[in-house]
Amino acid sequence: MPSRAVSVLEFVQAVQAAIASDFGREDEHGNNVLVVQRVDLQLQTALTLSAAGKLEWRVITVGGDHAQTQRQTLSLSWERQPTRLEALVPGDLGYQLVTGLDALRIGAREWARVSGTLPFRSTGGELVFHLAVNEDGSLAVGGLGAGAAREQMHTVTLTLAPLP
Repeated sequence: MPSRAVSVLEFVQAVQAAIASDFGREDEHGNNVLVVQRVDLQLQTALTLSAAGKLEWRVITVGGDHAQTQRQTLSLSWERQPTRLEALVPGDLGYQLVTGLDALRIGAREWARVSGTLPFRSTGGELVFHLAVNEDGSLAVGGLGAGAAREQMHTVTLTLAPLP
């Protein structure tokens, strides 16, 4: 498997595409859906010197050799925009995220069904998970095929809207 550097931009675009691929499916049944309102990323990055002699920010990869002195933490955040996105190219990360969000929706729908008489109302929530980047540039949710050490993981936080 060839090793290659993974830029911060490549990582961010992959995460955005994976999460956005779920947007068109959120209102599928019209009730008890969880909507992602905000996406926060915390990336472990390294400042590296390219073959052309330029400094570049690269995402820490599983098995990559990055000295502790090169490491930086980069935090990024996006708010959801009202536009809908077309279906994006499917990938392992997108499949994992959509499957995870589907499981959350099923749980939320069941909670709403059984708690009708209880004095609770949804105020939303957060879904926090870790991503790892392999040396070939592929992304995986931590624990699902990503045997990375904690310092090689990147944190994704999805802020979810309250249930309707």
